[in-house]
Amino acid sequence: RPEFALGLDSIEFDSPRMSGYNDLEQYRGKIMFWGCVNIQSIYTHGTPEEVEREVWHMVRNLGTKDGGFGAYFYPQPKVIRVSRKNIKAFEKGLEKYGIYSNIPSKWWDYPTIENWNDFEVPPLPPLDVK
Repeated sequence: RPEFALGLDSIEFDSPRMSGYNDLEQYRGKIMFWGCVNIQSIYTHGTPEEVEREVWHMVRNLGTKDGGFGAYFYPQPKVIRVSRKNIKAFEKGLEKYGIYSNIPSKWWDYPTIENWNDFEVPPLPPLDVK
């Protein structure tokens, strides 16, 4: 039994990978996660292709097919030296994966990644997932 009770509507993450996607899985669908592409690795050091792919992994690991993930852009990208290309890639990723009904339905059943490397973005699930 918890020693105190706390009511939250959402949890905000600038670096969701620091908390660990796997550790947060038990809360998917129970609370809204609000996040930016990981500012300590992918957003600042990744390629535009990696940033775009990371959006899918954020949606998949922090949300459910019914919702639960909301994205925001880091408010001071110049301070953390995010390239314009990566900001555009974040936008493009949101256009592709931010509308859940546009995501192939079988992708939601595709296994999540067990072990994350902060500077690597896994591939997308194959389009012909069975």
